[in-house]
Amino acid sequence: MYKRGKTYWISFTAPDGKRIRCSAGTSNRQKAQQLFDKLKHEAWNRKYLGIPERHTWDEAALLWIREKTDKKSLKDDVSMLRWLTPFLRSRYLDEITRPMIARIGEIKKAESTPARANRYLSLLRAIFNRAVKIWEWLPKAPTITLYREPKLRVRYLTPEEIRRVFDELPDHQKPIFTFSIMTGLRRSNVLNLRWDQVDFMQDAIIISGNEMKAGKTHVVPMSATVKQILMDQVGKHPQYVFTYRGRRIGDIKTAFRKALKRTGITDYRWHDNRHTWASILIQNGVPLNELQEMGAWNSAEMVKRYAHLSPQKLKENAQVVDNILASAVTTLSQPTRTLKGRNYENSFESGS
Repeated sequence: MYKRGKTYWISFTAPDGKRIRCSAGTSNRQKAQQLFDKLKHEAWNRKYLGIPERHTWDEAALLWIREKTDKKSLKDDVSMLRWLTPFLRSRYLDEITRPMIARIGEIKKAESTPARANRYLSLLRAIFNRAVKIWEWLPKAPTITLYREPKLRVRYLTPEEIRRVFDELPDHQKPIFTFSIMTGLRRSNVLNLRWDQVDFMQDAIIISGNEMKAGKTHVVPMSATVKQILMDQVGKHPQYVFTYRGRRIGDIKTAFRKALKRTGITDYRWHDNRHTWASILIQNGVPLNELQEMGAWNSAEMVKRYAHLSPQKLKENAQVVDNILASAVTTLSQPTRTLKGRNYENSFESGS
């Protein structure tokens, strides 16, 4: 047993030859010694009494990271695991109960939102399911219940509001804002846009699947304004498109929030630029299926949130059927039936 910084670490060779090395998760020597003795005792039981090996949360979290190296959101997983581990460190998986997980969810919900807490709970659920089905470390996973989330919001700016925000932004961020509104690309794709993704010959931006949330290569046609924005950035940096003083712009949140505050616009986030882009398209007649392709959404459900923004287009679509079937419908709406020489037209109204 030894110290690294202020924390005690445990390291020993078990009777079966397996090397055990882990953090005790404490700076208290007595508590660290208790864990050390417990681990050695269990290692002896496994070797000589045939008691199945128990696995800790720390082992599960580490194995999850090792097996998910190709996951695009692995950085997010690592960040969430850092937050979760202090609650679960050194605990055996079969000791982690549903009430314990529910308390962790309540803590995260109190400091953020139900939706954010659900991401942490979903990660816990995925790790426990893997421990049961793939690693075969547990016979059963604890039940993890997610919070009810509000319906997907659609917040967008009007053209006049777009102009007000544009005027309040620093000069070096105005092209990024306009580009975002014009393309509907997510913030990470905009800030990380590279020149090798820009094809001026085909007037297209081509982003490979491993850099897109949906996992599929996405082609963004350049409008005249988008092309001009990109042309204005040529020569400023050898690799990245949007830069400031020779360095890639890593974030835009602070200046963007200040610009919104000065304009008096509330309840609007940078990601809502994507909603603004989609809303403009829908309100000007672009069909939902085409919007889905343009926005690189995997599911049609994601674009249905914009359906209510195109009542005029839906009315026009309904009129297509009306124009084709008008004469037939008119005939059918005035039935004339003859039975044994009697005219039964409007017989229901007459009461006969």
